[in-house]
Amino acid sequence: MKSFKIIAAVISALVMTSSSFAQEKDDKIGTVNMQKLLAGYFKAADLLKTFKEYEKGILEKNELKAEEVKALTDEANEVTKKAENPSITREKKDELFREAQLIRSEAKARQDARIAWLNRKRTAFNEKQKVELGILREEIMVMVREVGDAEGYDYIFDRSGASGANVPILSYAKDATDLTAAMLDRINRDAPEEGADEGDEGTEDPAKEQE
Repeated sequence: MKSFKIIAAVISALVMTSSSFAQEKDDKIGTVNMQKLLAGYFKAADLLKTFKEYEKGILEKNELKAEEVKALTDEANEVTKKAENPSITREKKDELFREAQLIRSEAKARQDARIAWLNRKRTAFNEKQKVELGILREEIMVMVREVGDAEGYDYIFDRSGASGANVPILSYAKDATDLTAAMLDRINRDAPEEGADEGDEGTEDPAKEQE
């Protein structure tokens, strides 16, 4: 009797294990490449264009600030050359050297201010990109979940995802369906027709943020 109970327990365990394996085998798995989806999303194209204009404005403003610093440095050098003229009096030399030093101090102050300004703008720009691209990623994720629910997928993995060590999280998935192409069609379903007048709505003027 005891032997029968043991055999029954083993059979029961095998049945449960087999059922578990069958359930795992039946899981419907899909993959997407989120980097490709984001790059191919019609809203991302508009956003990246805005980012380019914003970055261009920062660089142009920075170049103007750098030219101001260079002009002051050149001016200080010219005054120094005048002070080195052997034909002028000692009093005049001292006066010119003091003037050159004051101009160099002003140039340094402006250079330090320029660098601090540029660092602030870069930090703000990076944060702006992170936030606004994050919004688009979330929009895409919502549509991925909708497709997953509609088509009965148990799991959809991101093939482009990487760990903190920059190692791909998903290196291999057997029998997984790549949904990237289908998702590109889905996320661009509401894209405006090519050549349509989209206007300037939602586009910020980079010049307003350069000060």
